Amino acid sequence: MTYWTSEDNVAGEIGIALFIILPTIGCYRYRIGKACYMCSYPASAPKSPWSQEEIIDYVGKALEKIEGRERVAVRIFTSGSFLDDGELKPETRKKIFKLLAEYDNIEEIVIESRSELVRYDAVKELADIVKDKHFEVAIGLETANDDIADVSINKGNTFRQFVRASGEIRRAGAKVKAYLLLKPIFLSERDGIGDIKESIRKAHPYTDSFSINVTNIQKGTAYERLWEKNEYRPPWLWSVVEVLKWAKKTYPEKRILSDPVGAGSKRGPHNCGECDRVIANAIRKFSVTQETKYLENLDHKCKAEWNYIIREGILDWQLITY
Repeated sequence: MTYWTSEDNVAGEIGIALFIILPTIGCYRYRIGKACYMCSYPASAPKSPWSQEEIIDYVGKALEKIEGRERVAVRIFTSGSFLDDGELKPETRKKIFKLLAEYDNIEEIVIESRSELVRYDAVKELADIVKDKHFEVAIGLETANDDIADVSINKGNTFRQFVRASGEIRRAGAKVKAYLLLKPIFLSERDGIGDIKESIRKAHPYTDSFSINVTNIQKGTAYERLWEKNEYRPPWLWSVVEVLKWAKKTYPEKRILSDPVGAGSKRGPHNCGECDRVIANAIRKFSVTQETKYLENLDHKCKAEWNYIIREGILDWQLITY
């Protein structure tokens, strides 16, 4: 069973999030051989598809974990798109949301979809079921730069499509979360920071929450092949701190979230190895509370090397020390 709970930011305040990964067939782009270069999540989708009723029962079972809890967010993942009729039928989506509507302690609901699959009617029928809850549709924008999205990610859609989807989501009565990828391949550490800042600048009129997804190396991906050749290094945790501090200061009204998956490992975002746990915990604490005080006054001797790499715009293949 793939569901779990953890402390999180729930509609702007501290609460508990229930994460549910639905056993659907996964992203259609992966199924047609056009997966994003960094992503292997759909590879873990069930080889034998679950029935729609089995998926609904699975959600019901997962919801047992939040009984008696206060201030809960439910975040639903499919390794694809919740709004893809090939993964979840419209009636299945509605039945899931009717289950969620029965829980008074659920204050926030988040689903994911690629932007080209967002349709007003599909979002509207769900928003109407959970009118009294904070309902967000998360879109994997990754970057607002279409060239980077194409060359470094193989995203298969554009910033213009994201803007269209955002309009449809908001018109339907829901909110928008944008996933942004920190440091796609072929970008230096400095350029990765610059790209994500520029993406936030461009996307903020169309976005209610930003989730800074910090690149980690997943098996069987193009990113792994470059990483194995020492031609790519996952981002420094110092870069995550820099982005989060800048974003919250620049757009204080926006919810800025980040969970550095794999932090401290060679495949995940990391610094020198000595300070990784402290820095990663500070990032998570900021994400839950939205208080930048957790990101202030962080320091370690390896920060001098990070500063040098940023200042000089050094590429990964030129200098990989750890």
